Amino acid sequence: KDELFCAYAAMILKDSELDITEDNLNTLIKAVGGSIDSFFPALFAKMCQGKDIEGMLKFGGGGGGGGSGGAAAGGTAAAGGGG
Repeated sequence: KDELFCAYAAMILKDSELDITEDNLNTLIKAVGGSIDSFFPALFAKMCQGKDIEGMLKFGGGGGGGGSGGAAAGGTAAAGGGG
């Protein structure tokens, strides 16, 4: 629960273009009525310091669905060619 509060608060802060600091994490968590162990925001803020948080939050569209369709088509062609 504590980790999730910090992770969600950090994402909100990053999206709002605010610094991920202990004070900002605490303020946001308290604003939603949450309470966590006091060391988590400081630890989480230090962990995020100097990291490319925006890069970590980008989701790639890797694909991969086309491979199975190609295999099925190849199997059909091989069956038709053998007869």
